Amino acid sequence: MTETIDPLKVLQSIRTVTGGYEAQTLPTAHGSIFGAYLLFQQVLIAEMAAPGKRVLSIQTVFANGGTSGQPCQISVETLQSGRSFAFITLTFRQGDLVVSRAEVMLTTDEADYLHHRNAGLPPEAVDTWAQTPPGLWPGAAHRWPGSSIEQLDVRFSLAEQPSPSVTRALVALASEPAVMASLMGFVDVKAASPGRVPGNVLTQTITLLEPADLVAGMVIRSAPRYAGQGRVHGDGTIMDVSGNLLATFDTTGVLREPR
Repeated sequence: MTETIDPLKVLQSIRTVTGGYEAQTLPTAHGSIFGAYLLFQQVLIAEMAAPGKRVLSIQTVFANGGTSGQPCQISVETLQSGRSFAFITLTFRQGDLVVSRAEVMLTTDEADYLHHRNAGLPPEAVDTWAQTPPGLWPGAAHRWPGSSIEQLDVRFSLAEQPSPSVTRALVALASEPAVMASLMGFVDVKAASPGRVPGNVLTQTITLLEPADLVAGMVIRSAPRYAGQGRVHGDGTIMDVSGNLLATFDTTGVLREPR
């Protein structure tokens, strides 16, 4: 009987080693590491490296695909660490190969001086949305029936609420493929060559503003702003089911004619 792999358990297999951390990676069909999984681990490792603070924003460059199923070694450079903020750099390597590098800003929460959130129009009738394949998300996903290439709304939810750190990591994970999905879901993109994916993310920036209730669900609203010359760029917002802003993100990737 084949043992079922728990992706979250594997991704949380992070241990302290000399010079930083080591993290497990999940095998993938195309052999490279999913950027979404690296984002998940970046949140966890950053909050391990700066205890008492939470991730506010991450700017990540996915330099190389790496080898999925093999561990990554992560070095941490602290640029600044004070009472309210910390700025660190995380570099994921496999041997001499740099897989990704992330500039992370962490913060402590303070009392509101003012409170303003503008996520745009709130999602419509989320309880009526049809179920859709969740992709890398470890729970359920439902898509707004009015979605188009201009705006794709997907509600992601879980049966149980994870820890605050894992919740932030999951929000980051879910944001990574969103722009590509909103483009490829409405454009006829040719199937990739065997062992390859049709497109992948090169850079991802996400800003985590408010806690997410993943049992009630969060809505990721994404929009590709540009596709051309083999490149894709887009952005999005993440909100709760009432339309309150939780996070923002933007994505730049590559999308080429299959070989």
